[in-house]
Amino acid sequence: MARRRRGIGCRGGQSLLKRDPDTRFVAVEGPTGVGKSTLVRRLPNWLGADAIFDPFDANPFFGAVQEDASPYPTRLELLTELTFLTLRVAQLREIATILAAGRSVVADWALVKQPIFGGLALGEADRNRIVRTCAIWADDLPDPDLLIYLRADPRTLLERIAGRGREIEAKLNEAYLTSLCNAFDSEMSHQSGQVMVVDATTFDVFDDEIVAQLAARIRQSLAQGEGAYCA
Repeated sequence: MARRRRGIGCRGGQSLLKRDPDTRFVAVEGPTGVGKSTLVRRLPNWLGADAIFDPFDANPFFGAVQEDASPYPTRLELLTELTFLTLRVAQLREIATILAAGRSVVADWALVKQPIFGGLALGEADRNRIVRTCAIWADDLPDPDLLIYLRADPRTLLERIAGRGREIEAKLNEAYLTSLCNAFDSEMSHQSGQVMVVDATTFDVFDDEIVAQLAARIRQSLAQGEGAYCA
């Protein structure tokens, strides 16, 4: 399945740092519970890259907003999303430094997630402001050479979320995950650049052979500079 990333204003651009031409930046994205972090812990062994993880747990507002029972967007949601954006911009600058030093990166997130989650948490006006703010910063940030999109149905996600037992995710329900999956599908269908779509429902991230096969396809896709594939 060939897709080109175009997006809605939150992709990266050219870093102010000079990047080593031999390095690669691969980002893994998808809805909550799909297995992004688990895959990123595994892939560097085959790709010879540094693993970088979303700094979501450094957001002091995130826990509080998960406990907020209001059905309408509040000041807390806006603070949460703006803090996420700040943390992620700072981490992308760190990624730019790693790439400039000659090391490749595999990350369990991409800036494309910012308007997706913001769109579900905020009203339309604030969501649009987040998109515009994100676009301003993105011009000077590294853009992934390949975006791996992990897909799974909402029920599978709910089962995995329940299995890992994080208190902060206890209130997530199938309706929210359905909206989140739809938002990711919509955004990914409009992306320009390389997107590799992987069916996380059947993909066994703990099988060395399967992960090695995925890594080989990633290397092939990066070498060719085009296309995508569905696993």
